Amino acid sequence: MKDISIRSTLVLSILGLLSVGLMLLVERTKKEREQPHYEEKIAASRLMQESIDYLREKHFKDEIAIDNINDPNDTRIIGTRFSAITSGRGSLPVKLSTVNPNFAAMVVTLFKEAGLKKGDHIAIGATGSFPALNIAVSAAAEVMELEVSFIASATSSSWGANDPAYTYLDIHGSLNEGKLLKHRILASSIGANQDIGMTLSPEGRDMARAAVIRNRLRLINGKSLSENIEERLKLFKAREEETNQRVKLYVNIGGGVASLGSNLNSEKLPSGLLKDVKLSSFPDKRGVMFRMASQKVSLVNLRNIQRLMDDYGLPRDPVPLPAVGEGELFMALKYDLRYVFGAAGILIALIVGVILFDKRQNALGNEIVYTENQA
Repeated sequence: MKDISIRSTLVLSILGLLSVGLMLLVERTKKEREQPHYEEKIAASRLMQESIDYLREKHFKDEIAIDNINDPNDTRIIGTRFSAITSGRGSLPVKLSTVNPNFAAMVVTLFKEAGLKKGDHIAIGATGSFPALNIAVSAAAEVMELEVSFIASATSSSWGANDPAYTYLDIHGSLNEGKLLKHRILASSIGANQDIGMTLSPEGRDMARAAVIRNRLRLINGKSLSENIEERLKLFKAREEETNQRVKLYVNIGGGVASLGSNLNSEKLPSGLLKDVKLSSFPDKRGVMFRMASQKVSLVNLRNIQRLMDDYGLPRDPVPLPAVGEGELFMALKYDLRYVFGAAGILIALIVGVILFDKRQNALGNEIVYTENQA
């Protein structure tokens, strides 16, 4: 017993081996557990999947050519490289990534982080560039039973909803008809450069206007970007008065200039949830996002999609598409805290015990023993 010491090689070896054993025990007791808001995430992702399946079967089933290269998962919601209403270049891999139905679960997470609850009013500004992401946001809003004011533009970047005969306005209308989405688009602009169709041909602008008209939507048709921004804000304000609900969150989807205000704002603003964002974050003091921020409205910026995928564990350009409920948004390995605290308690108790015994032994060794001769 006299060799028991915190400095003893034997004692240190025993403690080290015991620590490794307890660590292995704790690791082996990890289990997959449901992440917060699991049921709502599943419901939103399932609704997004059902919406895309409905569109494929109802509206894209007569397409003769299947593009196995540019749409390897045969979603049919991936557009073409160019059309008369194409507003600019887009990233095909990013567009393919957003068709993953579990993007809707990511949106639920963002909405929950923003503190949204049933009945809260959100405003959405979108283009046709990310039709699947538009559906993801809409699906999350439906499942959470939010009040929605949705303004979109008719045009799209490449690989988005850039078919002049079937824009995102038509897609959303189809999902309304199929009773998959209840909320309707409130109004639409032409979109593209300056939100008034600059860089489009006259024919392209006419096609965009025709899409708004056939969907019986209000056309936001100012002479400048500033006028279109003001018109959007008036429409959102009118919806607040109609619903008696102040907008609690503004969602930007894609790179619409009326929403973002300018390319500088687009480059500087981070993606994801922006709560209490500083107005100094906006290089240009314009755009719906800036005006909402100035009114203390929280923002969700769905702009840098690749970063969002990294943050929420969503795969890039997956083939095949993940199943509903697959990924760390739904399930995560978590430690059993009983074993964690138990193992820590055992180690602490042993270390403290050895230290106390060591001190006691040292104290005994330092005691002076007097003999009769010394006395």
